[in-house]
Amino acid sequence: MRQSKEEKRETLLKAAYMVLLEHGPRKTTLDDIAQRAGMAKTSLYYYFKDKDEIILAIIKNDMEHLLDMMTSAVQAAGTSEEKMCALVEARYRFISTAASRATREIIDEFRSMMGVYAAEKEHYQKLQKEMIEMILLEGIKKGELKPIEDVELVGLIMISSMWGIDWTFALYDQREYVLDGIKKMVKIFFAGLRVAS
Repeated sequence: MRQSKEEKRETLLKAAYMVLLEHGPRKTTLDDIAQRAGMAKTSLYYYFKDKDEIILAIIKNDMEHLLDMMTSAVQAAGTSEEKMCALVEARYRFISTAASRATREIIDEFRSMMGVYAAEKEHYQKLQKEMIEMILLEGIKKGELKPIEDVELVGLIMISSMWGIDWTFALYDQREYVLDGIKKMVKIFFAGLRVAS
């Protein structure tokens, strides 16, 4: 049975993802990706103009998957604090699982390239910040949290700290210990916001 164009594109992206994790973005060639995907190199150009576009498509796929996971986790939680803990946990588990597939050197190589994909990073950072703002505003509306003077600023601070945690602890061996610490940080943060009962 022949694959559709979209199925071939997905096969290509999966192959590229595996090769990039093995060799890193700098050493990976279009020949490597084509060979892993079982395609001719010239066929790649039917889907992507170059390696950077392939990497960008992989980043987009990963970020969309992460947003879906975070949204599901938030929707399944109860209070605003539980929603924030669920968001943080979904995010951290996704990042640490992705990081466990590559060496520290390859992760550092991807990090050094983030300037190339800055617009994409900002787009997804904005979407995640808006999710945090929604949790805070919902908590205020329900009377769980005190009014916050600048919800947008608080959301920016929270998502910025999460991006920092990603890189600091992505390869840390004691993931559950780190996750527990992150959840405690959220609880401390919410202790200052919570309406006294």
